[in-house]
Amino acid sequence: MQTLGFRRPNQVREAVYRHLKDLLLSGRFAPGERLSEPLLAQDLGVSRTPVREALMRLAEEGLVELVPGRGARVKAFTPEEVEEVYRVRALLEGEAVREAALRATPWELEELSGLLRAIDEVPKEDYPEQMRRDLEFHRALVRLSGNRTLYRLYEDLLATLALARSALPTLSQEERTRAEHRAILEALSRKDPEGARRAVEAHIERFKRLVLQRL
Repeated sequence: MQTLGFRRPNQVREAVYRHLKDLLLSGRFAPGERLSEPLLAQDLGVSRTPVREALMRLAEEGLVELVPGRGARVKAFTPEEVEEVYRVRALLEGEAVREAALRATPWELEELSGLLRAIDEVPKEDYPEQMRRDLEFHRALVRLSGNRTLYRLYEDLLATLALARSALPTLSQEERTRAEHRAILEALSRKDPEGARRAVEAHIERFKRLVLQRL
């Protein structure tokens, strides 16, 4: 883990928080894994205080659990929580692509296609970067709806979604995932709102099942 270069207190706090959040969302830590304040502080070259503050912020966001007498650990999802997260995701993304199909321009669709190509350009062993680009594609889908309220709600869900998704770091370049992504893009290109919604919901349902199996 790289030592952080910031030295002003506010910069250190924010840098530690961002760095730990990025590690969590990239699958660097396993669900339920203990997060040691002293070891994290030593690895980052900072005092324990900004690490403790970062863990408290991450706990408020639902990414970390603070266990009395035992410190912090990575959030481990129950099957019920996975069902809930993916049900909300399907509702938000399904409505987003339905709206996007009616308004997306050829230029915007080409950008989406570029995001899919970017996933496949990542080295096969770099699972965190594959997953990050995969989620960026889905974020762009929601943004294309033009619905700012929907996008804001999706952004609030994204951290929890990414942590649940980190249980499956290897699937972004899988052929079935590619085919599902292409089906979404093709429905958008046809300006087929219901087809786009069905394609997104099928994709999300498969990943939900896979996460539940992994649990």
